[in-house]
Amino acid sequence: MGDANIPGNDPSREIVTRKKPFVTGRTARFFRLTGLTGRVSSSYTAQRIKEFFLDADGARNSRSKAHVRNAERIVETLGELKGAVMKVGQYMSIQSDLLPREFADVLASLQQAAPPVPYEQVASVIASEFGKEPEALFARFDPEPYASASIGQVHRARLSNGTEVVVKVQYPGVDKNIDGDLSNLKTILATGSIMGYRKSDLEGVFAEIRDRLHEELDYDQEMENLREFRRIFQRDKRIRIPRVFPAYCSYRVLTLEYLPGDPLEALREPPYTQEDRDRFGALLFDLVADQVLRRGLLHADPHPGNFAFRKDGPLILYDFGCLKRIPPYIREACLDLARCGMDGDYERIDEALLRLGSRDPRRDAPDPDFYRRYLEVLREPFRTDEAYDFGASRIHERLMELAPLGFSKMLHFRPSRETVFIGRTIGGHYGNLVHIGARAKWREILQPYL
Repeated sequence: MGDANIPGNDPSREIVTRKKPFVTGRTARFFRLTGLTGRVSSSYTAQRIKEFFLDADGARNSRSKAHVRNAERIVETLGELKGAVMKVGQYMSIQSDLLPREFADVLASLQQAAPPVPYEQVASVIASEFGKEPEALFARFDPEPYASASIGQVHRARLSNGTEVVVKVQYPGVDKNIDGDLSNLKTILATGSIMGYRKSDLEGVFAEIRDRLHEELDYDQEMENLREFRRIFQRDKRIRIPRVFPAYCSYRVLTLEYLPGDPLEALREPPYTQEDRDRFGALLFDLVADQVLRRGLLHADPHPGNFAFRKDGPLILYDFGCLKRIPPYIREACLDLARCGMDGDYERIDEALLRLGSRDPRRDAPDPDFYRRYLEVLREPFRTDEAYDFGASRIHERLMELAPLGFSKMLHFRPSRETVFIGRTIGGHYGNLVHIGARAKWREILQPYL
């Protein structure tokens, strides 16, 4: 998720009340992360020795348990530290092409709301940014957080003119630890070949994550992102984007119009119907296609908390800290890759992947049958002109069945800096469509962009 998601007005929503001070000291964070690195490294060293004495099935099962055990260690530490490392854990939890399934499943727990920090720390940030305590700056400021996340939390408030707002406040000191945290986390994830790549292979991906994180921590930049998206979608009645109040914004504080709505989970229950789920699912799909294939500007955080819904109303978009500006040559390569998938043209896929930076040009191209087997799964929703039900989709399971084939060709590919957030967004929204069971004629929606 972005800084802190602004959830809908779900009456069942509960905030975890356990409050812990945010660990800001570089030394303290360094020792937490290096200690974690040591535990993970020792675990995988012991695991490799253990596998010498096991048959293939036993080694596979033992390795799976080791992945779970070490992922749980990482989740516990990242949840305590919050900040950049927790954010990266969230990113990685939906990178199914980079992480073992067992690892990603455990990291998914980092997508849940983080425990909030004490109000005194939040108040100190506002006072340092504006020279006033929250109670003096706003007509009302709720001390209890409305939502909390990895790099900040949200509080409800009211302006002097009576306007209801939400105030995003960054945790103190979080911006000072990004580079060191990322370096340590990269070492952890390279340990024991968790991600299947060497540390050097991850340089571009982590550079991209670092750049996006620095942008997410700049609330002045997020304010401009909000304004840009409001301009883009000002005539689209299907979309609502909150207004921003610059007088109450700074580098670490962002004040937005309070736009309540129902969370994605609510779409599964009355009064929402299958028709509503289909409508919102088609809208989410169309928005992603429009941003990736036409505009080259992507709202790159698909976490469900960044979207709210209203019965017979618009889709509300929150959190514009994580945007990916897609270079024209990457957008064109994405278009060609989509065309290849739609047309079943497996011969041209390798060329598109080379342009995306996902294929290692130092290696020969895999056999076209390799691409055919993957694309036959991925193009399933687009092979028919009839409605396809994502609620019944097993694409993710079928891709996991192809994992041994993918592993055999891993050296032919490499993580691509330019596509890491595109893949994250598409993968995240696939999960959203599956969760709500959206049905639509996806080929018909996608075709105009191609």
